[in-house]
Amino acid sequence: MPGAVAALSAVCDHPGYVPTVVTGNLKPNALLKLDAFNLAGFLDTEIGGFASDDQHRPALVAIAQERAQAKHGAVFDRANTVIIGDSLEDVRTGLEGGSAVIGVASGKTTTAELIEAGADAALDNLENVALLLETIAALTHGAR
Repeated sequence: MPGAVAALSAVCDHPGYVPTVVTGNLKPNALLKLDAFNLAGFLDTEIGGFASDDQHRPALVAIAQERAQAKHGAVFDRANTVIIGDSLEDVRTGLEGGSAVIGVASGKTTTAELIEAGADAALDNLENVALLLETIAALTHGAR
């Protein structure tokens, strides 16, 4: 997705943000995909949630939150967790799993469809990194 590398880099570099992955892929497959697109270095995949942890995608949010809490000694909940995704399933996963959701239009799903599905915010793309960071801050009220 255009802007993905710059967006992930910015989130990774932001003090107080802990970027990871929550995915319906098994962990080995997810890591292969992230490596193929040179994205793994921007994410703490050790605290992520994967289909190998649970087949119910919304449950993966809590798994990632628990792992992040164990590693960082801070509570991770809806007030400071944001799922960024491009599908209606990503929106459902975040909402049912206990996080805010930023939808990103991918060509398959429009911003209007993402908002209608319940996303807290929707972006046309990831190319405006400043807007992405502002949106994350607004949804977390600057929580760290």
